[in-house]
Amino acid sequence: MSSRPTSRVSYIWSQELQDVSDDLPSNIGRSSLVHGLIRALDLLEEISMDEETTEASANPSKLKKAMIVPPDESLGTEECMLKYHDKDYVDALLRPRSASPPRYDPTAPRNGTDFAPPAKRARNKEPNVREYQDMDKHNLSHDNPPFQSLPRYASLITASTSTACRLLIQDQTDFVICWDGGRHHARKNEAGGFCYINDLVLSLLLLSKEGKIQLNQKKEEEEEKNFKLKPKTKIRSPRILYFDLDLHYSDGVSNAFHSNKFYSNPTISNDKNPTKPPTVMTFSIHHSSPGFYPISISSGRADLTNPQSTTPFSLSIPLKAYTCSKTYKKIWEGCVEPIVKSWNPDFIVLQMGSDGLAGDRVGQFGNWSVDGEGGMKWCIERVKKWGKKTCITGGGGYNHPNTARAWAAITASLLDRPINAETSIPHHEHFEKYAHSFTMEVPEGHMEDQNDPNYIAQACKDFEQIASRIEDIVASSLR
Repeated sequence: MSSRPTSRVSYIWSQELQDVSDDLPSNIGRSSLVHGLIRALDLLEEISMDEETTEASANPSKLKKAMIVPPDESLGTEECMLKYHDKDYVDALLRPRSASPPRYDPTAPRNGTDFAPPAKRARNKEPNVREYQDMDKHNLSHDNPPFQSLPRYASLITASTSTACRLLIQDQTDFVICWDGGRHHARKNEAGGFCYINDLVLSLLLLSKEGKIQLNQKKEEEEEKNFKLKPKTKIRSPRILYFDLDLHYSDGVSNAFHSNKFYSNPTISNDKNPTKPPTVMTFSIHHSSPGFYPISISSGRADLTNPQSTTPFSLSIPLKAYTCSKTYKKIWEGCVEPIVKSWNPDFIVLQMGSDGLAGDRVGQFGNWSVDGEGGMKWCIERVKKWGKKTCITGGGGYNHPNTARAWAAITASLLDRPINAETSIPHHEHFEKYAHSFTMEVPEGHMEDQNDPNYIAQACKDFEQIASRIEDIVASSLR
């Protein structure tokens, strides 16, 4: 990352992006709450990049703010979506519709007629019956009902996270926030888990293609100068870490980048052409229990990664109910830090779903906190110390006021702004949503952490071995 005294922070937002994100059936109105609180806390700057640099130089004591960048809509076209998703599925997402099934919340209990599955309601009551019947093959029903602004939503969510990653590639920022992105469950040809478009996969593909790393070639440059040779620029593919802290397993992203390549141990193998590491490593820390979404992961990729795995680049740490911040701290220090050190990524895409916080009505098994050691802010401070170009996205989070608090706190942490649990919620349009404390506090949970300390200790040992293997594989590829 740049040697600038302070990191540059960008923030992906536009009014239309916020409006269509507010229409997401599982999170109706959440986007306005999140952006409204962050704006009320005076964390955003609406000036150009050149103006920001000039103003920062002229006013070094001025409070640091994140610079707003709107989504580049050229990165949200049908052609862009087709770089991963199937044509039939993209056609279904972008299909104009004059009406949608009755608006309802798919996260609400379905114990009455008001919460009947949307496919059934649409077929019984809506005039465009065939339209929704045809869409069921793409799982655009039940938890993922189509809605009127879906075409614009899919386009702008795609554009937002890809815009964020292109800012990193072009060295226009060091950290970029995209709270409306992070839809990690969407698959190649169907929706899943309240996710319609996999903006994460598409942005990771963009990073892979455009984020080439120029090699340090001092010796070659001297020879070119001495012998008057035509300059040559050597590049390599970037190493990218996709790191997912949502309560749910990152099935859509992890499956998209899983490779069945065999990686032998370079320290004992005589292979003169060792298998090169992939461009994208995926790493998911998530809750796992019978019946918890995503269900029936037959591949075993959501299980604890075996240190002897032939492919140590799809990493997973499943956790039991009510994982507390103390456990997250142990995992971070014993598992996450060794992996990041050995992989040494050029770019990081961090999915910060907040459904692992205590009191989330969908997550239910979460016991994480915002503040304190091992909390969300603590984790972000460790990410900052890595000094890597990083895109931070949203994801799950169904207690909307607490999600807004958490993501606002993370935004403030990236800006080195002093906001804590006692900070008062500023008066703004959504002030009443933060009753009864009207502070930034997200109450800690009091459920007993169900994770066996021996399991966590073993996971740390396993990941030390995995980190060592990754370091050897990366080193062998650079020889």
